[in-house]
Formats: sequence, structure tokens, C-alpha cells
Amino acid sequence: MKKIVPITKKWSPGSWMNLPIKQSPSWPPQELDKVVKKLFSFPPLIPINEIEILKKQLKKVAKNKSFILVAGDCAETFSDFNQSLIERKLQIIFKMSLILSYGINKPIIKIARLAGQFAKPRSSLTETIGKVCLPSYMGDAVNDKEFNLKSRSFDPKRLIKAYYHSATTLNVLRSLTDKSIHDIIGKWDNKKILGKNISPLITDIARIERAMHAMSTINDYNNRYRFSKDFFTAHEALLLDYEQALTKSNFDDKWYDTSSHLVWLGYRTGQPDHAHVEFLSGIENPIGIKVGPETSFNDLNQIIKKLNPKNEFGKIILIIRYGVSSIDKCLRQLVKKMIKTNHRVLWMCDPMHGNTYKTNKGFKTRNFKDIKNELKYFFKILKVYNIPPAGVHFELTPENVTECVDESDNIHQSNVHEKYETACDPRLNNNQSLDIAFSINKITGESNG
Repeated sequence: MKKIVPITKKWSPGSWMNLPIKQSPSWPPQELDKVVKKLFSFPPLIPINEIEILKKQLKKVAKNKSFILVAGDCAETFSDFNQSLIERKLQIIFKMSLILSYGINKPIIKIARLAGQFAKPRSSLTETIGKVCLPSYMGDAVNDKEFNLKSRSFDPKRLIKAYYHSATTLNVLRSLTDKSIHDIIGKWDNKKILGKNISPLITDIARIERAMHAMSTINDYNNRYRFSKDFFTAHEALLLDYEQALTKSNFDDKWYDTSSHLVWLGYRTGQPDHAHVEFLSGIENPIGIKVGPETSFNDLNQIIKKLNPKNEFGKIILIIRYGVSSIDKCLRQLVKKMIKTNHRVLWMCDPMHGNTYKTNKGFKTRNFKDIKNELKYFFKILKVYNIPPAGVHFELTPENVTECVDESDNIHQSNVHEKYETACDPRLNNNQSLDIAFSINKITGESNG
């Protein structure tokens, strides 16, 4: 018998509390109540008008006139937090966007996994080392990574810290508003960029630099690259107490989650009759939906109907995370079924999460070849069905870490641990991030050839 999703008679920011929920920390109730009351009194992190600006931009993506780049840390941390690092994160995203814009000849909508990505769902809610079993680390907004009872206890006061860290990050980003993209990026160090295979790319980098210099002479250059029009934030809407507290209504009684411009529904919380879908169904923000090999089409179909009842262009982004071994079969099947529904959705590739595995030493990693190959399948399959690819989604860092296996850059399973700094999942390093941007240009060029 087909499962019927219960319809809430009237949505409110707190109506999710009446439904079952997954991946929710077992907070101490009294402490949580105090924190949530305080959060409710805090001002929005994101102005509502900026969320509306992003919605308008995403409608252009639906018409194949723009392309989305979502990129940033797997999980932000309170300890790894300073202005220089935030600026370098912004810098690598801008560099990638310039490379992509140069290659695919479209404006790039830049969305950073910043100012809110302080929580992570986990495959297991507990972690065991030896004979000790403790709650899993769920991100700095929930608990600490150190493996002891005090650190791993769920602490609601961390939600307040997450808010203030997010606000500070946004202040740093907005402080760059008056800078041109040339000033943000600075000089490209061609000796360090893609040293493994830089020769064929030097010419492209030089052309990009010349284009940037020419653009800097245009009077309205700064205005066209202002933060509010060209740069946005995103995170997974996991901690619903936090998200609810920052959900505000405007003058016409529409509700916006002002913790971020865009939020997404995680792979592990995508149950159509559960709390996360209920919460997201009432907000005006654009919403991403993570889709993997175990995602039921019936569930996905119901989720889309609930989150986008008006079938608006640009409201829903399907973030595909099948993995290189599954994408060819799974994406073809999904596209065929989605075409029959007439759902208006955008298609984005997350080639990171479906390609995660552990080394012999127990370090989670991803193979750079697998990431590239999943992207190739994604663009190739969408072209067959005449569907414009909306964008790509990466976990990355501007630091030269060794978290993703990349034999062409001398990163092997045996030495992944040498500079392994992630709080959760493995990220592309600076060189790999730029390499993948050039690779997308090559892939799209071949698919359009």
C-alpha cells in the first residue's frame, strides 16, 4: 500500500515538533529552552531581500543563463576561525568562479558553505574507541571533537556560539563588498598552482588575469561584484531548534530562514513525513535536496510536492551524490522518472559524498579521479536528456591538505594522513579545487562539441 504523507493543517515555524525527527541531538531540555528563547530575540543573519535576490538569480539558472558553484568546508569549527582563513576561503571560491565563467561563458552564482555549516549528520550517532562508547561528533554547534564525555556531551550553548561565529564570518565577507574581484583574488602564483600539470593551463590563467585587469577599468566594476548581488551562503538545515529561532516573517506574512540564503535537506533526514521536510515546507528560501543511491523516488516525489507546491522555477535544487560507481545507472533512471512528473527542478552534482571510503589506516578519503569521473557522467547524462546542468557542489579548503587521494599530486592512500586537518570529511585542497574548475570547463566543452 502506498504510504500517505500526513498534511499539516497549518504550517508554523514550530509545526515540525509534532513529527518524528532523525539526526537530532538529545539536548538537555531546560538548557535548550533557555538558549532557544535567546536565539529568538536575535536579529536575522541574512536580510530577507538578499534571499529574494538569490531566488531571482536561480530562475536564470533554470533558463540556462547562469551556473552555480557551491563550495566550502565540510564543517566549520570554532577553533579554526580567523579573518585571514575566511578571506582565503572566499578567494579560492572566486578563483574557481572566474575559471568556470571563462570556460563556460556564463555568470557564476557563488554560494559558500560558510557562516552556518557548524553541524553534521552522522552515519552512526555513537562512536566507540576500545571499550568506550560516546556520542558521535556532530559539529561544533553540538559538541566537541575531543573523545571524552565532557566534550562529546550535547551542549545547547554552542548554538549561541554558532550564531556569533556566523555573524562574524558574514561581517568579514561583507567587509570585502567594496573590493573588486581583482583585489580579492590578488596575484595568481603560477608556480604553485597545479604544479603537476600546469603547462597547458598557464595560457588560460594569463587570459583570465588580462580579462580581470580590463574589467577593473570599468566604472561600475565594484558594484557588479558586490556581496549582496553576487555572493551567497548555504548550509544543511539540520538543527531545527536553531533554524526555527532564526525564521522570520516579512510584511506579507511569508517566512524566511534568515540563518542562510539557501538551505538543503540532508541525505539522512529526507523522510517526507518527518520533521525536517515539514520545517522546510513553509519557508521561502531556495532549498537543496541531497539525492543518493538509497533515495526512494516515491519519497523524493512527495518531498518535492511538499516543498514546492507552486512548482516554481529555481525553488528546488536536486544535489546528486550517487558516487562514480552508481551515477550512470541511478541518474538515468531518476531523470526519466522526473521528466514524467513535470517537476521544475535544478540539477546539481555533488561528486564528493558518494565517493568516500576509508584507507587501511582508517582515514576517510576520496579519490580525485572518482570525483572527476562522476562529474563527467553527470554532464554527459544530462546532455542526453537535454537538461541544463545547474551547478556543482564541493567540499574544499584553500589549505594544501592531503585529504583526497590524487596520484598526479603525489597524494596516495599511504600518505593521506600527512596533512589531514578536516573536522569531518575529506576536502579538496587549493590545487585540486582549481584543477577541478578547469576540468569542468574541459568536460562541458567536450559535451558541447
